[in-house]
Amino acid sequence: MAQTQVKVTVNGHQFVASVENTATGNAFVQKLPLTLTMSELNGNEKYAYGVQLPTESQYFGVVNAGDLLLYGSNCLVLFYGEAGGFSYTRVGRLLSVEGLALACGNGDATVSFELDDPTGVTDINAERHHSGIYSLSGQRLREEPESGIFIKNGKKVIK
Repeated sequence: MAQTQVKVTVNGHQFVASVENTATGNAFVQKLPLTLTMSELNGNEKYAYGVQLPTESQYFGVVNAGDLLLYGSNCLVLFYGEAGGFSYTRVGRLLSVEGLALACGNGDATVSFELDDPTGVTDINAERHHSGIYSLSGQRLREEPESGIFIKNGKKVIK
């Protein structure tokens, strides 16, 4: 079974993840593109609630840097250091973790997930690209909401 590769951008640094060909992984891919503000935890992981996915939870004695896991049914976790001792559902893993800890930093991280060239479009005409912030119903917003789901410069954002 083929796995889907996804571009992962952490605070401006790009990585590539391989997403599992499972109900969880496939549901995750269907949500892309996705940008999250991920919070810091334990000096080894970033997490964000609000990404509802199917679960096939299993106990992990060891979690490695680069693992992309689901805690419960709606908490996406990206590990940038080793951990373990909890139950997760595997979403995927980064193909290389070189520079990941540095990219994650100490506080919150902006993490974007997107398919690598899913449509074959290689360039966007800036005259036709609508920047700004929009509600999911397409209404332009004057300022970025403090929380919720919205579209910012053409990408979904969950806060």
